[in-house]
Amino acid sequence: MGNLDMLKKQHEEVLTLVKTISGMIADSPEEKSKEIAFNINALSGKLKMHLMSEDQFLYPSLMQNGNQAIRNTAQTFNHEMGNLAELFRTFAQKYNTPYKIIQDKIHFITESQKIFQLIEERIKNEDVKLYPLIATK
Repeated sequence: MGNLDMLKKQHEEVLTLVKTISGMIADSPEEKSKEIAFNINALSGKLKMHLMSEDQFLYPSLMQNGNQAIRNTAQTFNHEMGNLAELFRTFAQKYNTPYKIIQDKIHFITESQKIFQLIEERIKNEDVKLYPLIATK
């Protein structure tokens, strides 16, 4: 299933960017604000494409699957994590320039930790619980 391989590869790319941005935030948000903003925009593009293909194609087809475990898992994940694209879009619009990051540094740090945790949780859940179900089909 080539589609699954592509989604897994996107997961790796997204996690790499999340780690990169988190490292820069931990290091020095002011000094690295240009790189952080650049990487947030890069992450935004990757995540948008990834979540769009999952939310519009993968999940709807899985929720129609003949296998009940796949249907239930897809429905649960879609219900719990279906608004991630919207949450990240709001976050990215709020902090997509160096000025915006420096201007509201404290909120930026706490909000980035929250949104990155949600992204990591979704990816982990999909990699551990959802994708293996599909791969065995």
